[in-house]
Amino acid sequence: MNWLFPHGISLRRGVTLSFGALIILIVVIVTSSLYRVNSRLTIKTAHDLLDITSEAILSDVAAGLLPIARAVDATATLGGSRPEAMHRQEYQRYLFRLLELNPQVYSVYVGFEQDGEYFQFIRLPDDIEHFGPNDAKPPAEAVFVRRVIFKRGNTRVERYEYLSDLDNVVKTEEIASRYDPRLRPFYTTAWNKDGLVTSDVYIFSSSGRPGISISAPMTVAGKRFGVVAADIALDNIALFLSSHQIGERGFTMILDEKDRVVAYPEMDRALRIDGKSVRLSTAAELGNSALDEALRRYRAGEGSRLAFNEPASGTPYLASLHAFPPALGKDWMILTLAPQEDFVGELQRTNRNMLALSAALLALGLALVAFLSRFLTQPIAAVIAETVKIKALDLRDDLSIHSRIREIRQLVDATQAMKSTIRAFTTFVPRTLVQQLLSSGRTLEVGGQSRYLTIMFTDMDGFSVLAESTPTRELMSRVSIHLDTVTRVIDAHHGTLDKYIGDAVMAFWGAPMPDDDHAYHACLTALKAQQAMNAVNEEWVRDGKLPTSFRIGLHTDAVLVGNIGSAERLSYTVMGDGVNIAAHLETLNKTYGSRICVSHSVFREAGERMLMRPLDNVSVKGRRGELIVYELLAAIGPEAEAAGIAATREQRHLAELTRTAFAAWQGGHHAEALAGYRAVLDAYPLDPVARLFIDRCEKTPSI
Repeated sequence: MNWLFPHGISLRRGVTLSFGALIILIVVIVTSSLYRVNSRLTIKTAHDLLDITSEAILSDVAAGLLPIARAVDATATLGGSRPEAMHRQEYQRYLFRLLELNPQVYSVYVGFEQDGEYFQFIRLPDDIEHFGPNDAKPPAEAVFVRRVIFKRGNTRVERYEYLSDLDNVVKTEEIASRYDPRLRPFYTTAWNKDGLVTSDVYIFSSSGRPGISISAPMTVAGKRFGVVAADIALDNIALFLSSHQIGERGFTMILDEKDRVVAYPEMDRALRIDGKSVRLSTAAELGNSALDEALRRYRAGEGSRLAFNEPASGTPYLASLHAFPPALGKDWMILTLAPQEDFVGELQRTNRNMLALSAALLALGLALVAFLSRFLTQPIAAVIAETVKIKALDLRDDLSIHSRIREIRQLVDATQAMKSTIRAFTTFVPRTLVQQLLSSGRTLEVGGQSRYLTIMFTDMDGFSVLAESTPTRELMSRVSIHLDTVTRVIDAHHGTLDKYIGDAVMAFWGAPMPDDDHAYHACLTALKAQQAMNAVNEEWVRDGKLPTSFRIGLHTDAVLVGNIGSAERLSYTVMGDGVNIAAHLETLNKTYGSRICVSHSVFREAGERMLMRPLDNVSVKGRRGELIVYELLAAIGPEAEAAGIAATREQRHLAELTRTAFAAWQGGHHAEALAGYRAVLDAYPLDPVARLFIDRCEKTPSI
């Protein structure tokens, strides 16, 4: 049996397996036999049910479309018999009534060949926010819209009348129109064919929503003079399909002859919309392997009732396909697809209940034997589980394992001591480094490597004044609260705390664990640390204490990172010119009155997702040339909105004004720069950067 259990087997498991094997074998044979017989009967019944459901849905969809098709055809015939009546109010009442009585219709309309005249009645969707020539929210009392295009002199005018009913106009809008119905799909398709035509999917010009048109030409004396049509939004068909759920995970969809998705319960996945153009997704683009397999088998001639296993997971599926009625003039089909389990699930639950009952009887017979082995082995298993958690650096809770056996109690005490020691160790060494040591089994050694990182330095404002005016115990408490607040934000955003330098913090991103977004995470930390300290200051002010503030410097560069020190005492830190620059950037905040000063390398790495404004070109000791430094103002994007650090309109305006003024300064156009910084100061009178540059521009001649 060594080959079966190469790592050994516990006593508890061995006894349980030995006695349970025979009973399990009998239960499996009996249950599987019953399952196979019942499954064959259930699958046949499921196929019948799927066919009935698919045909019912097809009938309902057709019942919604065919009356509209007939009404359009009848309307075209009416127009051909009385062309002079097409412009009269009575005919408009007829079209309005057609729209009113058919909720599945989005709009009905007529286009005329002569001069491209056009009128249309539109049902306003309940949730529409933008409509009409002004792209504004329709009046609340408006239910319909009458859209008319006509000539006024030499100008084509497009009028929108918002209606509560046919005779009550709530609001009217007019624009000069470039819309020509004679160029639209509904018109050209019907004009070039005899009889009723169903268009391909396109974007409705009035609402910007995808749908289809059912149209027919109007002819008098063998000559066509216009086209009448009705629009049906795909949203309505998709909503209808989603309301007919097939089992728990099944769905119904409509496909055209090229396997493109015409209607789908999740219609946003089935359309590729780009501005005013729309493209139907193919079935393959939905990424459903069961759907792909059903269509492959159908196209291969395996019939319209299919039972197969989904290729990726082997899950059994059932599918049913039916062609659309020819009267609609489209070679479409309706496909219904559902996992077999949705139909045989009850049988499977019954089988599971049988297995559970058998297992319960088996467990009852083995309970006495299992009790003794469990009593002996459970504490040991719990200790092993705790050591696994320790290796993963999960040190949150103390051990609560109890045993009457002395050796196990000693093992528990030793494990708890190890857990406490490692927990203390992680307060001095980065947790990620400790986790690497535990998982690899290696020891700490002196050495390092060059890595491209982002380094942060922070420092409290006015610490000396605070120290002179604050009792020692309170001063230590306030500094500790500040350091704890900043450290928590660093930890939350993948940062590594390097060291505390008095009231200052040094941290870095990108080591020991790689971080492709280290500059972005460092910027997030800076903003959220300022935000967190603002909340702390609010509490201090409520308690009658003076608030504090702190400055931050960020720089991204290639530096040496690793363990330095002696064999007895090591420190995991970063060294290099980039560290000095980060520290220098923190002190530059005093010069420019900023809170967060970052280098151009940080701007290059994270500027697209952060709002920054240029401060100045600065010289750094030990480096040739000058560096552009920036003030980090806020973040950009959904994550920033959720965190409450998103850029405000005022911040964006300040950044834009500063960029314009600084560009002029860089180009040597000091007069333009002076005007630009005065514009900043006019908008933001307290801005220290504008004051500094105004003074500098006034003393420097322009190129």
